[in-house]
Amino acid sequence: MKRRLFTMVNKNTSGPVRRVCADILGDDAVDLEILEVSLGIQRIAKSKGDRDGMLIKAAFVALGCAVEDYRAESGVKHPEYDSFVEWLANNEKPQETEKSTHVAAVGHFLDSHAQTEE
Repeated sequence: MKRRLFTMVNKNTSGPVRRVCADILGDDAVDLEILEVSLGIQRIAKSKGDRDGMLIKAAFVALGCAVEDYRAESGVKHPEYDSFVEWLANNEKPQETEKSTHVAAVGHFLDSHAQTEE
């Protein structure tokens, strides 16, 4: 058992390591599960740790894209956290050219596309 743990540690020492830990509760936890299923993470991940890692990787890519969009729109190279989060919360989503007739997911992470246009 000690040898296996040592091998795992050796795999992680090839570069910087940063552990991210968060407890997601209530509706946010349900939304997170829905996102994992929507992205197919639960089908390809071998363990809960793998699922979490894949989800965090996707979140970092999305966050990086959002920061670049904020920089392009505001001209601020290094945004402050509070103003960036406020921009994220108020940023209007781009309109799709063709509306889907089904709900992609529930909760505040993904918008419902089931609304009919009047």
